Amino acid sequence: SYLYGKAVGEEARYREKDVLLGPGVNIYRTPLNGRNFEYLGEDPLLASVLAVPYIKGVQENGVAPCVKHYALNNQEVRRDMVNVELSDRALHEIYLPAFKAAVEEGDVWSVMGAYNKVRGQYCCQNEFLNNKILKGDWGFDGVLVTDWGAAHNTLENALNGLDIEMGT
Repeated sequence: SYLYGKAVGEEARYREKDVLLGPGVNIYRTPLNGRNFEYLGEDPLLASVLAVPYIKGVQENGVAPCVKHYALNNQEVRRDMVNVELSDRALHEIYLPAFKAAVEEGDVWSVMGAYNKVRGQYCCQNEFLNNKILKGDWGFDGVLVTDWGAAHNTLENALNGLDIEMGT
């Protein structure tokens, strides 16, 4: 995973790219998720173990990996409307470990917010996910960016931890 990240980072640097949109670390939950091809699997530990060296390899080249899609982007159908309700235990034991590892062990430079809602609030403007967990508990000091078109309210985005809003 490290050697792959290093090679991808070298190629990105050669092509004068500053950010790579990956790795994708969401958990496979349905075979119909159109992003499964870019995610690191269905196991939180495996996704964590694969993400960290990849991130380090890319960043060694001065290129920012953008770990995505934070968080719970586990389906394609109505992904911009679905509201994920789940227990704190499921959130922390299944869906967040790879993101946490990316931040705390990989010191990732960028995170991309997802389209969906979690507990009634869109991910890119989610106070609980962004300010409490990502920037608070984990101490993330990189850039939190939306997926393209995932911003719904600029003021709420700004107040709830988003750094960059990408258009459509």
